[in-house]
Amino acid sequence: MTVSVRRTPLSLTALTLVTAAVAGCGGPVGDTPRAASPAAASPTGSASASPGPSASGAPDAEGAVSEYAVLPTSNGGRVAVFRHGPRPEDSEADRDEAEKREKPEEREKNDDEGDKVVALTFDAALSPEDPEGSKKAAEEGGEQTEKATAREESEKKPKEKGERHDNPGLLNTLRREKVPATVFMSGGWARAHRERASDIGRDRLFEVGTLSDSYRPFTPDCAGLEDLPVLAPGKQLGDVRKGLEALREAGVENPTPYFRFPGGCFDDRARKTVAPAGVTAVAGDVVAADAGASDEKKVADRVLSQVEPGSVVVLHWNRAKAPVTEKVVDRIVPKLRERGYRFVRVSEMIAAAVGRG
Repeated sequence: MTVSVRRTPLSLTALTLVTAAVAGCGGPVGDTPRAASPAAASPTGSASASPGPSASGAPDAEGAVSEYAVLPTSNGGRVAVFRHGPRPEDSEADRDEAEKREKPEEREKNDDEGDKVVALTFDAALSPEDPEGSKKAAEEGGEQTEKATAREESEKKPKEKGERHDNPGLLNTLRREKVPATVFMSGGWARAHRERASDIGRDRLFEVGTLSDSYRPFTPDCAGLEDLPVLAPGKQLGDVRKGLEALREAGVENPTPYFRFPGGCFDDRARKTVAPAGVTAVAGDVVAADAGASDEKKVADRVLSQVEPGSVVVLHWNRAKAPVTEKVVDRIVPKLRERGYRFVRVSEMIAAAVGRG
């Protein structure tokens, strides 16, 4: 089951939500305030959701209740997959019904804001097979093989521009333009870039989800990850939980319960396997294809041609493998704002499915 939502409590795709809505906190940060304490929501029928008093956020890996909204699993026990948010093509009947329930001041606010929101998401990934990831794993395990030692000596040599899995220029661009974003980190990336992970995770402009710990694909023949071994089904749930724990250990404050399947590859079995982690899987409807790209204009044009209200854009936080992403963001942000778009985090789109407190 995949899900799309509106800002108002309108019909969803064959889904009843039993989750927490998220309230705004403090003053605006960038285009939108960051989510804070939860407001409850309860189902109103077989395919709709509206504010109510009965539900709270999902427990995180340590048993605490998360402040973030999550989507419920399917009747078959499969984790929900969130692809995009508001869509203006929602039925007029649903829109009229929602507007009747709104208070006048709420209706005026929604009319002003409209439905033109977009979420930028970034994948910051390292796998054990990656030289930097395997070196970090060897250090933490106390195992310094000859191969790892050779890599260490190699890394002492001057590096060419772009030979990094971080992207400080991208971070500076997002902060300068005050663009809220959702960053998905693998556990290996968070350990290898602990200071950066903590920096992003403590900045109210951003929120952080997991790509699992190992970033190994959950299904065979995953495009872009063909060279990595497929993670055995019996290890997948633990890998998601370990990925969330790695974020906390790296200093990420209050990581979200949002998970992106490595490479965006999943099937029904994988969705059912990871459901006990209490996560919502986040896919996306606009794939920038910035990894390996060398022409930022082509990537930016691709994104701009595909974005619709409620789009979730998939980009990468890896200067070595996606060297033009910073320039892509520099291009698309002002153009989308000119079109009337407002940047939000994924959590706000998901919370919009059940109303805001």
